[in-house]
Amino acid sequence: MMKRKWKILLFILIFGAEFALGFYISYVIGYMHSDAISRVANAFYVLYSRDPHLGAIGFVWNPLPSLMELGLLVFYPIMPALATYGLAAVLMSSIFAALTSVLLYSSGRKLGLGAGMSLTIALLYSLNPFVFLFGANGLSDAPYIYFVMYTIIEFCFWLKSRSTGNLIFSAFALAMAFWTRYEAVPLGVALAVGVVIAVFWMHRNYHSPGPTLREKAYKVEATWILLLIPAVFSGLLWIFFNYIIMDNPFYFLNSEYSNVAQSGQLQSDQSFVELFNSPWLALKFIAGKTLWYSAPLFAVLLIRLFTKRLFQGGTLILLLIFISVPGLQFLLLMRESSFGWFRYFMYVFPITVAWLPYELSLVRDRGRKLAFAVVVLSMLITAGLLSYAMTDPNIAPDENNFINMAENEHFEEQALDRSVGAWIDNHLDDNTNILTDSYSAYNLLVSSQNLKRYVITSDYIFETALNDPPGKDIDYILIPKPLPGIPKSAINTLYPDMFEQGNDWATLYHDFDGKWRLYKIKKWIPPQS
Repeated sequence: MMKRKWKILLFILIFGAEFALGFYISYVIGYMHSDAISRVANAFYVLYSRDPHLGAIGFVWNPLPSLMELGLLVFYPIMPALATYGLAAVLMSSIFAALTSVLLYSSGRKLGLGAGMSLTIALLYSLNPFVFLFGANGLSDAPYIYFVMYTIIEFCFWLKSRSTGNLIFSAFALAMAFWTRYEAVPLGVALAVGVVIAVFWMHRNYHSPGPTLREKAYKVEATWILLLIPAVFSGLLWIFFNYIIMDNPFYFLNSEYSNVAQSGQLQSDQSFVELFNSPWLALKFIAGKTLWYSAPLFAVLLIRLFTKRLFQGGTLILLLIFISVPGLQFLLLMRESSFGWFRYFMYVFPITVAWLPYELSLVRDRGRKLAFAVVVLSMLITAGLLSYAMTDPNIAPDENNFINMAENEHFEEQALDRSVGAWIDNHLDDNTNILTDSYSAYNLLVSSQNLKRYVITSDYIFETALNDPPGKDIDYILIPKPLPGIPKSAINTLYPDMFEQGNDWATLYHDFDGKWRLYKIKKWIPPQS
């Protein structure tokens, strides 16, 4: 009963603090990361667009974060800020940040660590300023980190007990991680190799011949089936959904809205061109980013060195899981499709922290306190390093935006987008039909009081209306200013000169600070009989 009480109190503490910060940033200040609000918008379209359907959730980004926000947006009619200011995303990330803290505490207790030691690890991780920000900003990182840590913790339980139940929990957590972010794919590959190491080289009994090579191979096969089938099935299902709905099984990889398309702008950045063409420079870039998060890994290696376990299989498994994160970024840089954001490398930190309770449980009681002191020191060093990184826009530009609104151009863009939506609500009749691409208009769409007036990308008539606006009862077209190197909206792509010049059937109706333009459509007049 006392253990449950501590878990509830820990959840309330972390959730309350995270949501308070998130509410202040998103609602009081009025800023939300574009990735976070766009996922809210995807869920919003499912319920409140002209053609409400589950497919409106989109087929580029993994759908689980938006699916979870979907349940919160049911209350949008009585609490519009859930969509307008993205509070649905803030609630989602705050909940998972709190769950992660409880998960860490619980794993320590299950592995025989004291309550004080387990709570210290949980709090040092959760209250790290960098990690804390991601529990408040509404991004998909908070749920992804929770599922990744759950995967690692259960995998560690399996390493210690070889319980099938732990493997099953790890498997489903890995599948949920995939439905949250694509970074789960290399993590799954690393765990698969980790299984081989665990079966062939860990838990040897030198006093008996043990299983034969063939028996070990069968054991690896059986373990892979349990651990990987849910994630593999999830990947195949996602490809199938893309195929039957978007007519392209790899739409999420190569569509005009995919990461590959968005990263096309990097070709105009000379520093990235150099990275793309030099594996050595790319490795240096990746190592530099990863080192900011690596103090806990060095702590584990130091503990293993002094306890004479450095060259055991567990060390190699941890390194493989750790390297899966920067390894993916290296692969993407070589394929010219990664922005290399600072947060893309952050997952090595929660991966290592998830391993810590297992690592400490392997140390005998006499050395455990010293090992714990090393762990605490590494966590404090990481907190200091990441706190400093957040203050430097050259290191962590995305995160610096949250603490430096004066130089945050995205904050100004979001304010303008909301003003566009408000102007349209106040000046145009509710029955007008406005064609716009939700790829670029998501901020103003979630702030609109009447989303059904818009014909957006997920609506059934969007393609036909786009190809013939005058003949499909479209009254206005809302179009963003095309920017060099930025993927164009579907409207800009089909009508490349329209923003600047209009055309024969569209005349400029209103200009919004040169960033958006509203064109009025001239309707076709049928010939008299």
